[in-house]
Amino acid sequence: MKPHAGSMQNFSTVTAPPGDSRTTYQQDLLGRIDYRSANPIKAYEKWTITSIDTVIKPIVTTIRASPDLAEFRQSLQDSTDEKHLYSPLQAIFRTIEGAAAGVTGYKRTQFRQLASMSDHVPDAENMSFPHIKPDFVLTEVPPTSDPLTPAIDVGSDGVKWRQISGFIEVKSQVQDGPNMTKSTSVKPIVSQAANYARLIMAARPFQLYVLCVFIYGHKFSLGWYDRRGVIISEDYDILNDLDILANVILQLTTHMTTYQLGHDRSARLLEGHSYYQLEYPSFLVSMGAAGDTRRGTATWRAVVPSNKPEKDEVIVILKTLRRSQTRESESNIYGRIKLPLPGVAEFSLGNDVRIPLAKETHARVTIGTLRSLVLDDDAGVLDDPVLHRLVLNTVGLPLWDAGTTKDIILGSLTALKGHQGLVEQGILHRDISSGNIFIGGPGCAEGWEGFVADLEFASVAQPETETLNTRGIFLEETVLSSSKAPGAEITMSWTRQRKNYSTAVGGF
Repeated sequence: MKPHAGSMQNFSTVTAPPGDSRTTYQQDLLGRIDYRSANPIKAYEKWTITSIDTVIKPIVTTIRASPDLAEFRQSLQDSTDEKHLYSPLQAIFRTIEGAAAGVTGYKRTQFRQLASMSDHVPDAENMSFPHIKPDFVLTEVPPTSDPLTPAIDVGSDGVKWRQISGFIEVKSQVQDGPNMTKSTSVKPIVSQAANYARLIMAARPFQLYVLCVFIYGHKFSLGWYDRRGVIISEDYDILNDLDILANVILQLTTHMTTYQLGHDRSARLLEGHSYYQLEYPSFLVSMGAAGDTRRGTATWRAVVPSNKPEKDEVIVILKTLRRSQTRESESNIYGRIKLPLPGVAEFSLGNDVRIPLAKETHARVTIGTLRSLVLDDDAGVLDDPVLHRLVLNTVGLPLWDAGTTKDIILGSLTALKGHQGLVEQGILHRDISSGNIFIGGPGCAEGWEGFVADLEFASVAQPETETLNTRGIFLEETVLSSSKAPGAEITMSWTRQRKNYSTAVGGF
């Protein structure tokens, strides 16, 4: 089970679509970066081991006595090619992962490995990803009883994007680091890493943020990427702050939970499933709050327990998105529809996702909430989006997956009627596109050969005079006014929406 590939471009710390140049990312990140922040290091201060110094000090001593650190320093002097740094860094990372266990007796609880990608690109599994890769990837691997996980051969073993929960980007020169004295431009390494972070969020749609490490010459810093921007730590020195680097790498590879690395707590891998397995894994998903059963958007085919004795499970559609707090939630809009309404996806349940703060206390999951809880960063986030989740009972296929021309025509006409039914109920969709028109599944009931979905941008007419802003991806900028006196009809721009509907279908 994996998210629909058509929604992948929505997972981004910036708004550029896949494949855009670094220049586009640099422009889009302006004003969204906190430089030299004291907060990123706080993500690594959640040790459950009270005597961590007794582990870190032997690791640092081992590294300083090994030839790997000397080779790293010599490579910095001899060459400006960052590839010469990969081998000594890989050796240092493996030493840290092993935690000098023979001396310290350290027992790892998590199993990840920092693997050098060299010239190999992670497997996107037929998703439309650009042909790029980080220098080192933090990849999830099978558990082992040994201190070290078996070394990954990225050439023969391969690494999937969904296995990657973090990364390290390397530059040979200190001046190529991410921090700036003035925020009038963005360093290439920052926009490059933004691209990697959005691909991780796309391959792992329940990933709420991504942690990374920048290494540039003998300096390093820590990065935090989420869907509203970037936070970068101060510059550290690898030689003088080797204990900090060892602490961070040891946490990433052996100690931090998937949730501490940014995975949504309300979406748990099913027992026996993993991100490194052959097929895409399955999850047990809830609304986060006790008792309850991404613009980043992902649509999943899911199952819920059936209340009919002859069926154990019912197939449904699960949608996860990030909604603006200034707009009515998609679940509420679906809840306004007077049923039955053929040609429109049938709503089952939905709500904002919540995260526990204390006993019987929950908060809505937003970027600001996560930054506050993990980084003690209470600066606030502009237009802080809320994680929202809903379940639809109507299951079908995207319009572009229709088997025959007849399916396209009949499904489109039925969906068009559903769209008109929404308008007659005072709901203007505002985001009609081929990605929001679906073909009914095999054996669907008459009137459900096609349907529209995705009402997150819809406008709902109010009982009083109201101005509806219909700026949308496929709409001309227009302002519609509607008024409803007792017994009066609501007049909306059905003609303009129908024109946009025809444009969406006409591509087929």
